[in-house]
Amino acid sequence: MSDPAAVMAAMLSDLQGLAGLAGAVPTPAAGIAAPAASSFLDTLKDAVGRIDGAVASSEGKTQQFAAGDKNVSLSDVMISVEQANLAFQTATTVRDRVVEAYQTIMNMQL
Repeated sequence: MSDPAAVMAAMLSDLQGLAGLAGAVPTPAAGIAAPAASSFLDTLKDAVGRIDGAVASSEGKTQQFAAGDKNVSLSDVMISVEQANLAFQTATTVRDRVVEAYQTIMNMQL
C-alpha cells in the first residue's frame, strides 16, 4: 500500500503533466528520450484508478479486520482508511479547482 506522500507526489506529477499539455512542451535534450505522450483522458483514468485502488484496499482491510483476521491490525486498518480519505479529499479539491477555472474562463469576455 502506498503512503500518502507517494499518492500526493503522483497526483502532483499528473497535474504538472496536465500543465505541460496546456502550454508549450520543451524539447528534450540530445540523448534523452522524450516521455511517452499521454492524453488528458489517460491521465485522468490513471488518477481515478489510483484513488479507487486506495478505497478498495481500505475496504478490504476493514472487512478482514471485522472478520477477525489476526494478520490485520487496527492500526493498519486506520492508516489505510485515512490514506483513502486523503486521496479522495485531494481528488475532490482538484475537481473543485478545475471547475472553478473552467467557470472563470467561460465568464471571460472576448
